Amino acid sequence: MANDDTPGGPVEPATARNVHVRPLGYASPRPVVRRLGDRELYLGNGRAADSGAENPAADSGARNRAADRDAEERTTDRDAVAREFAAVLTLTAEERALTTHHRPLVDGPGNEWAAFGAAVDCARRLHRDDGALLIHCEAGISRSAAIAATTIAAEERRPFRDGLEVVQTARPHAIPHPALHELAVCYLAARG
Repeated sequence: MANDDTPGGPVEPATARNVHVRPLGYASPRPVVRRLGDRELYLGNGRAADSGAENPAADSGARNRAADRDAEERTTDRDAVAREFAAVLTLTAEERALTTHHRPLVDGPGNEWAAFGAAVDCARRLHRDDGALLIHCEAGISRSAAIAATTIAAEERRPFRDGLEVVQTARPHAIPHPALHELAVCYLAARG
């Protein structure tokens, strides 16, 4: 049932199809990599940036057992996991084995404007270079989604919601923390 009292019009209720929930702090133990449209831009979790990250197709028995818990993890982009990236932008506090550029961000409030701007500026610069860019955080859901969506929006001169839609088409679980969402909108207003 829609709520007609909502400012701006009725709001449709959430359905099981459009709501994604993950336990607080959960990150898949398997590499997760998603190509963002037809761009040489990829979103991933921390495992995707580990050296020797196992190909999820290699052990189908183990993959099937682990994947029963999370259908999205079962669709890991096998080609992207196996490929070499020209650059890997790490947004977690700790660098990973494949990190080429490190711009740590907090998954929530507490990020300095300069740190957020530096992460987006770095992603934009790397995205313009030839070669594939992997942007990752721990779970591949909040920080990496915010930076990737802001990068797409800024480079293609589109609103943040359009960049986020591209990210969420590839990774439906991607939902940036509201504090990161706010920084993204401010970045686009100031530097877009």
